[in-house]
Amino acid sequence: MRPYKILNLALLILLFAAFAACKKVINVNLNSTSPMYVVEGNVTNQPGPYLVMITQSINFDQDNVYPTVSGAVVVITDITANQADTLKETTPGNYNTSIITGTPGHKYQLYVNAAGNIFTASSTMPMFVTLDSLYTQASPFGGDHPQLVPVYTDPKLIGNNYHYYHFTEYKNDTESDAILVRSDALINSQVIKQPIGGDGLNPGDSVAIYLECIDSGVYQYFTTLQQTQNQNTSTPANPLTNLTGGALGYFSAHTSSLKSLIVQ
Repeated sequence: MRPYKILNLALLILLFAAFAACKKVINVNLNSTSPMYVVEGNVTNQPGPYLVMITQSINFDQDNVYPTVSGAVVVITDITANQADTLKETTPGNYNTSIITGTPGHKYQLYVNAAGNIFTASSTMPMFVTLDSLYTQASPFGGDHPQLVPVYTDPKLIGNNYHYYHFTEYKNDTESDAILVRSDALINSQVIKQPIGGDGLNPGDSVAIYLECIDSGVYQYFTTLQQTQNQNTSTPANPLTNLTGGALGYFSAHTSSLKSLIVQ
């Protein structure tokens, strides 16, 4: 997920909050909001290194150039394997692992110290689910643009331990802005063939879909982020994050499976 999605949303929340308190015409200091830290970290079942990005939000009237945060101490610990990895800052605001390996079933903990501001999060990597195939079909609503249909087998449900999925879509090497999440709370333990995304697809387009198995905390983050983006209100709520310490963003340990196609 591109970091500016989180940053633009933070910007709107701060702006709407400023105007929500105004019941009459008053002078508002639109530049008085304090920057917020934005942390985005991922560990996957694919070979590393894994990346943690740290930036700061900006005021609404500034250019969309988000300050990177350098000099932070960033540590990811594989709690299950009792292995800690202190990340190296490879470019401003980008911190990479060098030791740990993403393993399904393992629990990972993120620690960030940015100028004395401490942020932590934990995430457990679910078991791997393969994206078996990907195809297009005509939309039942008509129109010239087809729908994308990913096909995968949802694992057997054990107790109330639901499975959660996040889909990332690329069209012609450009990531979609759509937030695509799904759980098996209602439909589980079967082959799933439900359309997702695919807005504006045309013949010849190159499409790639990543199926990511995420834990409940990350699912909650993406679900509330999706709801916040769709809110028609002057006071949108912050998406629920699994980070402690007051930062925006998330930390996710997830598996990833990829399929691609050319639209016919």
